[in-house]
Amino acid sequence: MVRQVIDHQWLTARAVIGIFPANSFQDDDIQLYKDDSRTEILTTLHHLRQQNQKAPGQPNLCLSDFVAPVNASHPSDYIGAFAVTAGIGIEAHVKRFEAAHDDYSAIMLKALADRLAEALAERMHERIRTEFWGYAAGESLPVEQLVAENYRGIRPAPGYPACPDHTEKRALWDLLRPGSLGIQLTESCAMYPAASVSGWYFSHPDAKYFGLGQIGKDQVEDYARRKNMSIAGVERWLAPVLNYDV
Repeated sequence: MVRQVIDHQWLTARAVIGIFPANSFQDDDIQLYKDDSRTEILTTLHHLRQQNQKAPGQPNLCLSDFVAPVNASHPSDYIGAFAVTAGIGIEAHVKRFEAAHDDYSAIMLKALADRLAEALAERMHERIRTEFWGYAAGESLPVEQLVAENYRGIRPAPGYPACPDHTEKRALWDLLRPGSLGIQLTESCAMYPAASVSGWYFSHPDAKYFGLGQIGKDQVEDYARRKNMSIAGVERWLAPVLNYDV
């Protein structure tokens, strides 16, 4: 586990990352283990699989596809987790600008915090690849290729196209405890401060970003069973990606 704090006159940027032994199982889930013996499960991450009709030979993807399965001949795989923020400490300055009717400065400060959080997330991903995890230790890319994400691995975030269920952030919070750095998770699974980014690290050479698209009632029922949630609860969280009316 790595924790990093960067202090500035007006704000504090903080990051926490972790790397865990992991294996996919039952097609769409990922088990994270306490250590390399892989005998004690820390948590299970639940994912969803594309259901749209594709051209012959094109797979319906799930993030679990990028992690070695439990029964693989070489199951020693891992997954990373991260949470970063650059929004701690800006509230007093935003209120000061708003009290002075300087809305422009208030908006620009919040926008700057958002951009710094994204920059810190990208920097920590680079350190994961080349230093902490080191699966791409020899990476040496110019800025243009970094911006184009021409590197190995992805960092999808719960709530985004490949994994649209925001409740999966709760497992991430249980693993990393970012609350100790001041990054809170609300009841609706929003992050506070708003200038925060969190997600997972996948190192598979073929890992890529994708959109889940629309899913059917059959997968919703299966997902509810795997997560031990009610179907109505799952439908509420996944309403934007359902291919049927609730």
